[in-house]
Amino acid sequence: MTIITVSLSAGAAILGASSYSLAEFQQRRAFLETRQSLQVQLVIEEQSAEQERLLLSVLPEHVAVKMRQDLGASFDTQFKKIYMSRHENVSILYADIVGFTAISSTYSASELVKILNELFARFDQLSER
Repeated sequence: MTIITVSLSAGAAILGASSYSLAEFQQRRAFLETRQSLQVQLVIEEQSAEQERLLLSVLPEHVAVKMRQDLGASFDTQFKKIYMSRHENVSILYADIVGFTAISSTYSASELVKILNELFARFDQLSER
């Protein structure tokens, strides 16, 4: 009778240890998968914020919002949608900067942006007269 009791006790202990190990393994795997999912979600959120920042640095906010709204919509036309608005009392200035290619090779990108910003600010001032 003691051999049966010892055998049953050993079997129960082995079964309990196996069950515990399996549960521990599954919990660890679930934790790692959750951690990986959260990391991916953070990367996606960061990339989305960067994409939004870049989009708004190039386009006016109302155009970017309209483009985002239309992003999921399907258009059954052969032409792409054009985002434009009508503006009254607007002048368009075309300026060819002579020697710009030569100038651009001697300045850094940030210095060029500064120079162009100052130039267009002067154009704006002159157009207000």
